[in-house]
Amino acid sequence: MASDKHELVQLDELPVFIKVHQYPGSSEVPPHWHQSIELSFTLKGKIDHFIIGGVDYQTQPGEILIINTQVVHSVRNLNSTKNDLALTLLFPYSLVLQMFPEMDHYQFEVKPVEELSIEQATQYHHLQTLLSKIIATKLAPAATFKNLDLTILSYKVLKILLKYFLKPRDNKCQISRNLIITGHLRNALDYIQDHYQEPITPQDIANSCHLSRQYLQRVFHQNMGTTIGKYLKNFRAQKAYQDLRHTANTLTAIAMNNGFSGIRSLNRAMVDYYGQTSMQIRKSSSAPYSSY
Repeated sequence: MASDKHELVQLDELPVFIKVHQYPGSSEVPPHWHQSIELSFTLKGKIDHFIIGGVDYQTQPGEILIINTQVVHSVRNLNSTKNDLALTLLFPYSLVLQMFPEMDHYQFEVKPVEELSIEQATQYHHLQTLLSKIIATKLAPAATFKNLDLTILSYKVLKILLKYFLKPRDNKCQISRNLIITGHLRNALDYIQDHYQEPITPQDIANSCHLSRQYLQRVFHQNMGTTIGKYLKNFRAQKAYQDLRHTANTLTAIAMNNGFSGIRSLNRAMVDYYGQTSMQIRKSSSAPYSSY
Protein backbone atom coordinates (compact mmCIF):
# COMPACT_ATOMS: atom_id res chain seq x y z
CA MET A 1 0.00 0.00 0.00
CA ALA A 2 2.47 2.57 -1.18
CA SER A 3 -0.18 5.31 -1.16
CA ASP A 4 -1.18 4.73 2.46
CA LYS A 5 0.48 7.41 4.60
CA HIS A 6 0.08 5.27 7.75
CA GLU A 7 1.46 2.01 6.37
CA LEU A 8 5.14 2.45 7.12
CA VAL A 9 6.23 -1.06 6.09
CA GLN A 10 8.45 -1.58 3.06
CA LEU A 11 10.00 -4.98 2.53
CA ASP A 12 13.34 -5.31 0.82
CA GLU A 13 14.90 -8.49 -0.55
CA LEU A 14 14.06 -10.49 2.57
CA PRO A 15 10.67 -12.12 3.29
CA VAL A 16 10.76 -10.44 6.73
CA PHE A 17 11.46 -6.75 7.38
CA ILE A 18 14.49 -6.34 9.65
CA LYS A 19 15.75 -3.03 11.02
CA VAL A 20 18.38 -2.40 13.67
CA HIS A 21 18.01 0.89 15.55
CA GLN A 22 21.11 2.58 16.90
CA TYR A 23 20.03 5.84 18.52
CA PRO A 24 22.48 8.75 18.32
CA GLY A 25 19.78 11.10 19.61
CA SER A 26 16.07 11.49 20.13
CA SER A 27 13.78 9.65 17.73
CA GLU A 28 10.09 9.39 16.98
CA VAL A 29 7.85 7.07 15.00
CA PRO A 30 4.37 8.57 14.59
CA PRO A 31 1.23 6.55 15.35
CA HIS A 32 0.61 4.03 12.59
CA TRP A 33 -0.60 0.50 11.95
CA HIS A 34 -0.05 -2.28 9.45
CA GLN A 35 -1.16 -5.80 8.62
CA SER A 36 2.23 -7.19 9.57
CA ILE A 37 3.01 -8.63 12.99
CA GLU A 38 5.70 -6.48 14.60
CA LEU A 39 8.28 -7.57 17.16
CA SER A 40 10.44 -5.07 19.03
CA PHE A 41 13.52 -6.20 20.94
CA THR A 42 15.64 -3.89 23.09
CA LEU A 43 19.16 -5.27 23.36
CA LYS A 44 20.82 -2.28 25.07
CA GLY A 45 19.49 0.89 26.63
CA LYS A 46 15.75 1.52 26.62
CA ILE A 47 12.82 2.94 24.71
CA ASP A 48 11.15 5.74 26.67
CA HIS A 49 7.66 5.45 25.21
CA PHE A 50 6.48 2.53 23.07
CA ILE A 51 2.72 3.00 22.92
CA ILE A 52 0.73 -0.04 21.77
CA GLY A 53 -3.04 0.23 21.57
CA GLY A 54 -3.00 3.10 24.05
CA VAL A 55 -0.72 1.36 26.58
CA ASP A 56 2.60 3.14 27.23
CA TYR A 57 5.60 0.80 27.70
CA GLN A 58 9.14 1.70 28.72
CA THR A 59 11.42 -1.10 27.62
CA GLN A 60 14.48 -2.46 29.41
CA PRO A 61 17.46 -4.43 28.01
CA GLY A 62 16.31 -7.85 26.86
CA GLU A 63 12.62 -6.90 26.66
CA ILE A 64 10.44 -8.18 23.80
CA LEU A 65 7.22 -6.49 22.68
CA ILE A 66 4.70 -7.81 20.15
CA ILE A 67 2.27 -5.68 18.14
CA ASN A 68 -0.57 -7.66 16.60
CA THR A 69 -2.06 -6.87 13.21
CA GLN A 70 -4.00 -3.60 12.83
CA VAL A 71 -3.03 -2.29 16.28
CA VAL A 72 -2.03 1.39 16.43
CA HIS A 73 1.41 1.99 17.89
CA SER A 74 4.05 4.70 18.10
CA VAL A 75 7.52 5.30 19.53
CA ARG A 76 9.02 8.32 21.25
CA ASN A 77 12.56 8.16 22.56
CA LEU A 78 13.97 11.33 24.10
CA ASN A 79 16.98 10.24 26.14
CA SER A 80 18.89 8.01 23.76
CA THR A 81 22.54 7.21 24.34
CA LYS A 82 25.30 5.87 22.13
CA ASN A 83 24.75 2.45 23.68
CA ASP A 84 21.07 2.13 22.74
CA LEU A 85 20.47 -0.80 20.42
CA ALA A 86 17.11 -2.23 19.39
CA LEU A 87 15.59 -4.43 16.69
CA THR A 88 12.33 -4.35 14.74
CA LEU A 89 11.04 -7.42 12.92
CA LEU A 90 7.94 -7.28 10.73
CA PHE A 91 6.35 -10.55 9.67
CA PRO A 92 3.91 -9.99 6.77
CA TYR A 93 0.49 -11.24 7.79
CA SER A 94 0.26 -13.28 4.58
CA LEU A 95 3.44 -15.12 5.61
CA VAL A 96 2.07 -15.82 9.09
CA LEU A 97 -1.17 -17.14 7.59
CA GLN A 98 0.82 -19.34 5.25
CA MET A 99 2.65 -20.87 8.20
CA PHE A 100 -0.42 -20.99 10.44
CA PRO A 101 -3.76 -20.79 8.52
CA GLU A 102 -5.79 -20.43 11.75
CA MET A 103 -4.06 -17.18 12.68
CA ASP A 104 -7.26 -15.13 12.20
CA HIS A 105 -8.60 -16.79 15.36
CA TYR A 106 -5.52 -16.08 17.45
CA GLN A 107 -3.22 -13.28 18.51
CA PHE A 108 0.24 -13.14 20.00
CA GLU A 109 0.76 -12.39 23.67
CA VAL A 110 4.21 -12.02 25.20
CA LYS A 111 3.84 -11.17 28.88
CA PRO A 112 6.60 -9.85 31.17
CA VAL A 113 9.06 -12.62 32.06
CA GLU A 114 7.84 -12.89 35.65
CA GLU A 115 4.33 -13.73 34.40
CA LEU A 116 5.38 -16.47 31.96
CA SER A 117 5.10 -20.19 32.51
CA ILE A 118 8.35 -22.12 32.97
CA GLU A 119 8.15 -23.36 29.39
CA GLN A 120 7.43 -19.89 28.04
CA ALA A 121 10.25 -18.35 30.08
CA THR A 122 12.68 -20.88 28.57
CA GLN A 123 11.47 -19.98 25.07
CA TYR A 124 11.63 -16.25 25.90
CA HIS A 125 15.34 -16.63 26.66
CA HIS A 126 15.72 -18.59 23.42
CA LEU A 127 14.07 -15.69 21.59
CA GLN A 128 16.49 -13.24 23.20
CA THR A 129 19.41 -15.30 21.91
CA LEU A 130 17.99 -15.51 18.38
CA LEU A 131 17.16 -11.80 18.26
CA SER A 132 20.65 -10.90 19.47
CA LYS A 133 22.07 -13.05 16.66
CA ILE A 134 19.85 -11.25 14.14
CA ILE A 135 21.23 -7.90 15.29
CA ALA A 136 24.82 -9.13 15.10
CA THR A 137 24.25 -10.65 11.64
CA LYS A 138 22.48 -7.55 10.33
CA LEU A 139 25.32 -5.28 11.51
CA ALA A 140 28.05 -7.56 10.17
CA PRO A 141 29.74 -6.83 6.83
CA ALA A 142 28.08 -8.20 3.70
CA ALA A 143 28.62 -11.93 3.22
CA THR A 144 27.49 -14.53 0.70
CA PHE A 145 24.85 -16.13 2.92
CA LYS A 146 23.96 -13.13 5.09
CA ASN A 147 20.37 -12.84 3.86
CA LEU A 148 19.88 -16.57 4.15
CA ASP A 149 21.16 -16.51 7.73
CA LEU A 150 18.80 -13.63 8.57
CA THR A 151 15.86 -15.45 7.01
CA ILE A 152 16.57 -18.68 8.90
CA LEU A 153 16.93 -16.84 12.21
CA SER A 154 13.72 -14.88 11.61
CA TYR A 155 11.77 -18.04 10.77
CA LYS A 156 13.02 -19.64 13.97
CA VAL A 157 11.69 -16.62 15.88
CA LEU A 158 8.31 -16.92 14.15
CA LYS A 159 8.12 -20.64 14.94
CA ILE A 160 8.66 -20.02 18.66
CA LEU A 161 6.07 -17.24 18.69
CA LEU A 162 3.49 -19.45 16.96
CA LYS A 163 4.23 -22.47 19.12
CA TYR A 164 4.44 -20.86 22.56
CA PHE A 165 2.97 -17.36 22.53
CA LEU A 166 -0.46 -17.58 20.91
CA LYS A 167 -3.80 -17.09 22.61
CA PRO A 168 -7.34 -17.26 21.19
CA ARG A 169 -8.85 -13.94 20.22
CA ASP A 170 -11.58 -12.66 22.52
CA ASN A 171 -14.06 -13.03 19.69
CA LYS A 172 -14.03 -13.91 16.01
CA CYS A 173 -14.89 -10.35 15.03
CA GLN A 174 -11.78 -8.81 16.61
CA ILE A 175 -9.93 -8.28 13.33
CA SER A 176 -13.05 -6.82 11.69
CA ARG A 177 -13.50 -4.51 14.69
CA ASN A 178 -9.84 -3.46 14.48
CA LEU A 179 -10.30 -2.66 10.80
CA ILE A 180 -13.32 -0.47 11.60
CA ILE A 181 -11.50 1.31 14.43
CA THR A 182 -8.35 1.90 12.40
CA GLY A 183 -10.55 3.15 9.56
CA HIS A 184 -11.98 5.81 11.89
CA LEU A 185 -8.50 6.68 13.14
CA ARG A 186 -7.15 6.78 9.59
CA ASN A 187 -9.80 9.35 8.62
CA ALA A 188 -9.14 11.45 11.73
CA LEU A 189 -5.36 11.41 11.29
CA ASP A 190 -5.66 12.16 7.59
CA TYR A 191 -7.82 15.18 8.38
CA ILE A 192 -5.34 16.42 10.99
CA GLN A 193 -2.43 15.98 8.60
CA ASP A 194 -4.25 17.87 5.84
CA HIS A 195 -5.66 20.68 8.01
CA TYR A 196 -3.33 21.13 11.02
CA GLN A 197 -2.32 24.59 9.75
CA GLU A 198 -5.94 25.73 10.09
CA PRO A 199 -7.84 26.60 13.33
CA ILE A 200 -9.56 23.19 13.51
CA THR A 201 -11.23 21.71 16.60
CA PRO A 202 -12.00 18.13 17.75
CA GLN A 203 -15.58 18.75 16.58
CA ASP A 204 -14.32 19.59 13.08
CA ILE A 205 -12.31 16.36 13.04
CA ALA A 206 -15.32 14.32 14.20
CA ASN A 207 -17.53 15.96 11.57
CA SER A 208 -15.03 15.04 8.86
CA CYS A 209 -15.28 11.40 9.97
CA HIS A 210 -19.11 11.52 10.19
CA LEU A 211 -18.90 10.47 13.84
CA SER A 212 -20.02 12.02 17.10
CA ARG A 213 -17.28 13.91 18.91
CA GLN A 214 -17.77 11.81 22.06
CA TYR A 215 -17.42 8.51 20.19
CA LEU A 216 -14.34 9.60 18.24
CA GLN A 217 -12.72 11.01 21.38
CA ARG A 218 -13.25 7.71 23.20
CA VAL A 219 -11.93 5.57 20.33
CA PHE A 220 -9.01 7.93 19.80
CA HIS A 221 -7.95 7.91 23.44
CA GLN A 222 -8.31 4.13 23.78
CA ASN A 223 -6.15 3.43 20.72
CA MET A 224 -3.77 6.37 20.55
CA GLY A 225 -3.17 6.83 24.27
CA THR A 226 -3.94 10.55 24.14
CA THR A 227 -6.77 12.97 23.42
CA ILE A 228 -7.53 14.40 19.99
CA GLY A 229 -6.69 17.90 21.20
CA LYS A 230 -3.34 16.88 22.64
CA TYR A 231 -2.45 14.85 19.55
CA LEU A 232 -3.24 17.85 17.34
CA LYS A 233 -1.05 20.12 19.50
CA ASN A 234 1.78 17.59 19.47
CA PHE A 235 1.50 17.10 15.71
CA ARG A 236 1.77 20.85 15.20
CA ALA A 237 4.75 20.92 17.59
CA GLN A 238 6.52 18.23 15.56
CA LYS A 239 6.00 20.20 12.35
CA ALA A 240 7.13 23.44 14.00
CA TYR A 241 10.22 21.67 15.39
CA GLN A 242 11.31 20.78 11.87
CA ASP A 243 10.82 24.39 10.77
CA LEU A 244 12.78 25.68 13.74
CA ARG A 245 15.65 23.32 13.00
CA HIS A 246 15.79 23.57 9.24
CA THR A 247 14.37 26.91 8.05
CA ALA A 248 15.17 30.58 8.59
CA ASN A 249 11.52 31.55 9.04
CA THR A 250 10.70 33.88 11.92
CA LEU A 251 9.11 32.44 15.05
CA THR A 252 5.88 34.26 14.24
CA ALA A 253 5.79 32.77 10.75
CA ILE A 254 6.50 29.29 12.10
CA ALA A 255 3.73 29.63 14.67
CA MET A 256 1.17 30.79 12.11
CA ASN A 257 2.27 28.25 9.47
CA ASN A 258 1.71 25.40 11.91
CA GLY A 259 -1.70 26.27 13.30
CA PHE A 260 -0.66 28.14 16.46
CA SER A 261 -2.26 31.45 17.39
CA GLY A 262 1.12 33.04 18.09
CA ILE A 263 4.58 32.64 19.61
CA ARG A 264 3.19 32.18 23.12
CA SER A 265 1.07 29.15 22.19
CA LEU A 266 3.95 27.82 20.08
CA ASN A 267 6.29 28.06 23.06
CA ARG A 268 3.84 26.29 25.37
CA ALA A 269 3.59 23.41 22.92
CA MET A 270 7.35 23.17 22.42
CA VAL A 271 8.04 23.16 26.18
CA ASP A 272 5.34 20.54 26.77
CA TYR A 273 6.62 18.25 24.01
CA TYR A 274 10.36 18.94 23.79
CA GLY A 275 11.14 20.59 27.13
CA GLN A 276 12.59 23.68 25.38
CA THR A 277 11.27 26.99 24.12
CA SER A 278 11.20 27.78 20.41
CA MET A 279 14.26 30.00 20.71
CA GLN A 280 16.23 27.36 22.61
CA ILE A 281 15.49 24.82 19.91
CA ARG A 282 16.39 27.28 17.19
CA LYS A 283 19.68 28.27 18.81
CA SER A 284 20.71 24.62 19.01
CA SER A 285 20.28 24.27 15.23
CA SER A 286 22.53 25.42 12.46
CA ALA A 287 19.82 27.26 10.52
CA PRO A 288 20.20 31.04 10.07
CA TYR A 289 17.22 32.83 11.54
CA SER A 290 15.40 35.99 12.54
CA SER A 291 14.01 36.08 16.05
CA TYR A 292 10.54 37.45 15.29
